[in-house]
Amino acid sequence: MRMISRIMLGQGLGLGDLWQQLRQLLKGRYVEVWTDVFDEVIFWVTDEARAALEEVKIPFTLLNQVPADRVKLFYAAHLKPDPASLPNEDSVRARVLAGHGVGAILFFIGDGQQMPPEEPTSPKDALFYLSKPGAKYYYLWRLFRSKEDAEHYVIQKFKGDENARTWVTSIPVLAYGDLLEGADRETC
Repeated sequence: MRMISRIMLGQGLGLGDLWQQLRQLLKGRYVEVWTDVFDEVIFWVTDEARAALEEVKIPFTLLNQVPADRVKLFYAAHLKPDPASLPNEDSVRARVLAGHGVGAILFFIGDGQQMPPEEPTSPKDALFYLSKPGAKYYYLWRLFRSKEDAEHYVIQKFKGDENARTWVTSIPVLAYGDLLEGADRETC
């Protein structure tokens, strides 16, 4: 089962120190580590990133693990994402958890020709951009911090879209804190 891990770095490492060490040790391999937008000493990582941290022996404490499939993603039907530009779904899930979300909708694909309908103004916003590095397109996502927030959004923006309503009902928790309750707790 794929997991998204909530970690704290060891030995007082910050994100800048971590990136510097990863660049030196991974020699061009790319991994994503997401800073929790409400607590900058907490990070969210996919299984791949966690394995890379272990491989290069960067110390961290594992605080929680959330099964990746509990963070639900939805792609608006009118969008046709470019598979070569689309980020890894677990990376999107880690970013959603870093923003204290329970799910997200991809609602805009940018190609530099048209302006998005809304844009994020800070990392704490519910909106965020995420694409693969060097991607041809950029993707704008809307995260939801509660199932109620997602339901309201779908009613407003996806009137009559049965798939969107089904997606909302698939969100397994009422709020972000519920994802952490019962999540595996252990230390590394």
